[in-house]
Amino acid sequence: MGRSRYYLVAVAAAALAACGDDAETDAGRAEGELAGIVEQQTGTEDVVVSCPDDVGEGDVCDVAAPGGVRAQVRVTRLDEDGVEGQVVQP
Repeated sequence: MGRSRYYLVAVAAAALAACGDDAETDAGRAEGELAGIVEQQTGTEDVVVSCPDDVGEGDVCDVAAPGGVRAQVRVTRLDEDGVEGQVVQP
């Protein structure tokens, strides 16, 4: 019975760790793709996007660009096929 309990704890820990990785992956993927979208929509280069770890559709992410430029981008789609967003006024 002792081994079963350790196995169950190990499986639960792995499942929780995988959930955290998904959130980080989604946020990192969203930030990267949204930076490209902002650069394309505005013609600005070297854009950095910061999204919440649990980013989802409808969320607003902060945008920073050289020269102190600040803006926001709203996530309009975030799924396994890609990310879409629209620059909005801060």
